[in-house]
Amino acid sequence: MLKRLIIPVLLAVVMLLGGCSLSSEKPSDGKLRVVTTIFPAYDFARQVFGNTADVTLLLKPGTESHSYDPSARDIVKIDSCDLFIYNGGESDAWVENILKSADEVNALRMMDAVEALTEDHEGIAETEHEEHDKDEEYDEHIWTSPKNAALIVESIRQAAVTLAPENKALYENAAEEYIAEINALDIKFNELLSGEERCFIFGDRFPLLYFFRESGLNYRAAFPGCGSETEPSAQTVAFLTEKLTESDTVPTVFCIELSNRKLAETLADENGLPVAEFHTCHNITADDFSAGESYVSLMERNYQMLQSALTNGG
Repeated sequence: MLKRLIIPVLLAVVMLLGGCSLSSEKPSDGKLRVVTTIFPAYDFARQVFGNTADVTLLLKPGTESHSYDPSARDIVKIDSCDLFIYNGGESDAWVENILKSADEVNALRMMDAVEALTEDHEGIAETEHEEHDKDEEYDEHIWTSPKNAALIVESIRQAAVTLAPENKALYENAAEEYIAEINALDIKFNELLSGEERCFIFGDRFPLLYFFRESGLNYRAAFPGCGSETEPSAQTVAFLTEKLTESDTVPTVFCIELSNRKLAETLADENGLPVAEFHTCHNITADDFSAGESYVSLMERNYQMLQSALTNGG
């Protein structure tokens, strides 16, 4: 609610300033300007556009993705860009206010490129069920499925060709190459994860529904993907501890990137198990960003991690 009140105020400030000190001049090199909210959108866009565009990531590396608030400068960037790519879903509710109030913005909503799944709380200990029983919501972490990632890249390719048809061949080749890399990873994951039923224990939030549903995997986790991470209850710890003793459970406790890892490490210590990080690709560390890590390289990291967890218990 607070975020919904803040956005109109920021928009009013931008309009009053007339863009003055916050204005963003058109680049002299003739490049397109693409603005993205989160890392998957940023990575997919830079892969397709290559050096024909300046691609900006609004969410700073290393920060919590669900609590992002746009600044007045961010709003100016969105208002003046050639293409704005956002995900959609509850975390992006602020975007709709901007798109309604700003000048015409050429926007691409990634959730429109795929078939969205409703949030699944069956395997979650702390489900915040009071809220979710009333209104069914879509899980917004669509890119965790490689098949969805490929569809999103294709959607961005189409937008790129519309923006700069003179670069059609370049965009089509770039998208085709990246989709081929994503599809190759998808095949590897399918080969690794097929066969016997397994259950993965997350002492953390669980924003991986699309990956797990596509791979036919079971899971138990402490918190939902978009839940505000809190201290787990005694019942949650007991729930996950009990599951760790069952025969179909992978002998590893999983956490996600940028997590405090406290619950995962507690569960692992109490059960003599290792902790492994499953990277959701939602955001990355500043070091990974500087090193040029991509969706494909992060998912390859996940593949190596899962291979180790399934063969050596982490």
